[in-house]
Amino acid sequence: MIGEIVRRYGFWSLDFLKGSPIRKHYNEIKYINNGGNKSEEIEKGNLKNLLNYAVNNTEFYKEYKDYTSIKDFPIIDKNTIKNNELQIQSKEFKNEELHTMSTSGSTGTPLVMKQNKNKRLRVMAELIYFGEEANFYVGEKNAFFRVWTKENRNSKLSLLMKNMIEVDISNSNDENMERISKLMKIDKKLKCISAYASSLDGLSDYLMQQGDDKSMFSIKSIISTAEALSDRTRENLQKLFGATIVSRYSNQENGILAQEMIEKDGFKINKASYFIEFLKVDSDEEASFGELARIVVTDLFNYAMPVIRYDTGDLAITEKLPDNEKVIKSIEGRKVDVLYNTSGETLSPHVVTNNMWNFNKVKQFQIIQEDKTNYTLKLNGAKNHYKDTEIEARFKSFLGENALITIEHVDGIPLLKSGKFQKVICKYKPR
Repeated sequence: MIGEIVRRYGFWSLDFLKGSPIRKHYNEIKYINNGGNKSEEIEKGNLKNLLNYAVNNTEFYKEYKDYTSIKDFPIIDKNTIKNNELQIQSKEFKNEELHTMSTSGSTGTPLVMKQNKNKRLRVMAELIYFGEEANFYVGEKNAFFRVWTKENRNSKLSLLMKNMIEVDISNSNDENMERISKLMKIDKKLKCISAYASSLDGLSDYLMQQGDDKSMFSIKSIISTAEALSDRTRENLQKLFGATIVSRYSNQENGILAQEMIEKDGFKINKASYFIEFLKVDSDEEASFGELARIVVTDLFNYAMPVIRYDTGDLAITEKLPDNEKVIKSIEGRKVDVLYNTSGETLSPHVVTNNMWNFNKVKQFQIIQEDKTNYTLKLNGAKNHYKDTEIEARFKSFLGENALITIEHVDGIPLLKSGKFQKVICKYKPR
């Protein structure tokens, strides 16, 4: 406890000596996201400043100088950014040393995003604010579960400053699960773990099979990232740790875009740092509440590479709460992960996950849509526990009775190189 307090005090003291840049960002993020009286005015100001800067300092956006609203700007995607990197980069930062963030490239070549110093400070402040929203505070020991390589590992000094340990989850066999289990039981200072949802699936299943319970751990916060956290895994984690459990929606190229709330349903949108639009899947019109929508992001603080109306490739459903707050009801995965039934109707990846709950002996599953009516279902752990006909009938209930399902029993399904697990692969492209 004393060590945590010293680290926290040291962090904020150092920031104070530098003029409190992180504290100022943190205060604004907290004020806006908590609904301060002038929040909307500040949000509009941040957006206007970014748009004006982009049209005056980049080749890509200079033709939009006479814009009247953000809707006058084009919607871009990863390929647009890759093909126009130099034109999007601000001329003001051409010769400056910039921080480089790179996506994993799980489903294609990586996207490289350059960020100026003030943007990096904003990201740090986001992490602190949303960490506190998840019951995790600066200075507390935490572990990050992912596939670690020489390209993404932190330096020893960085790990020391963050009080963080890197836990590699590239292998999900029992031996590695036991190693991770011992680490969490022995290290009583470990308070928070961050991990991809698929990693939490496997870890919680293993710990439940071992008969572990909350008396064995000191974890008080679990932050699930990258993928949707299933209700079953959430229930298991609650039994195992009795911790605060939240899902976080973020990406490498921007930062924290939204996070699940504890006191309310839904994900709180990070309006302080991003202007986020929710557009229809098949057009650029605004999607209605309850409708599947594309997530389109304008980063308000990356002036090195102003990214306006960036289609992340992710899908979500929004809703309005009784107090009129707009929130994300659910993150529905990536557009490339969308599945279609045999009638050509769009299905959420969650439909597949929810229909697998009754088959809890299955360690991993992956469905591949080969064409309009043909599907391949890979199962790890189903053999000798369930009949293929039983599983096939369940999948036909939402895919269509004329679905042709080939079931393959496998010993394991590889993770993507990012460490994420792709449950749905769609090769079918409807007209």
